[in-house]
Amino acid sequence: MTRVIGQFRDAAARCSEAGFAGIELHGAHGFLFGQFLSRTINTRTDPWGGSLEGRARLLRETMHAVRAVVPDSFVVGVRLSPEDHGNAVGVDLDESLQVARWLASDGADFIHLSLWDAMQNTVKRPGRHPLPLFREVLPRDVALVAAGGIWTRNDAETVLAKGADAVAIGRAAIANPDWASKVADRAWLPRRPPLSTSELRERGLGERFAGYMRNWAGFVVD
Repeated sequence: MTRVIGQFRDAAARCSEAGFAGIELHGAHGFLFGQFLSRTINTRTDPWGGSLEGRARLLRETMHAVRAVVPDSFVVGVRLSPEDHGNAVGVDLDESLQVARWLASDGADFIHLSLWDAMQNTVKRPGRHPLPLFREVLPRDVALVAAGGIWTRNDAETVLAKGADAVAIGRAAIANPDWASKVADRAWLPRRPPLSTSELRERGLGERFAGYMRNWAGFVVD
């Protein structure tokens, strides 16, 4: 684990030295940190598994290591899957809330929730949306970012009204590289899939990236 933590630490240091304003540790979607957080994937019996404290240890120690080598002004955040969904297997909502609390105390500047559908309430608590739940447990100076099917200005404003400080967009930005400027116009509607490979190339996607987008059902059509 020392090697893994050191690699994340060194990568963050390089980003800082290169002039980036900050980095995000990706703990969502079943990537490495998410696998350690998972109740079902992480079956380790050593200090890196077992209880939530053990399963969260890799992510928390990486946060500590990164914070130790970058300036206070360098932004460090973490992306989390709040619940079991898709590749985020074995993730529990209440555990995610506790992890968010810990990360805030460890020095995270923001928590980025990967929601897949930012309009939906949680599965574990059907009457509650995840954003107010996380906003309640985070200090006000820790920003809350949300992603998940945000396409229009109305989508973004709805998510902000639920407690997010900022929104993140993925597919909408791929289809509309000028989304951030265009969305200022309330009458503007974004281009939605399907898009042809040639349209994706016109938007700056390389051949490999355009091919990858075929993994998203209905996004690419020829």
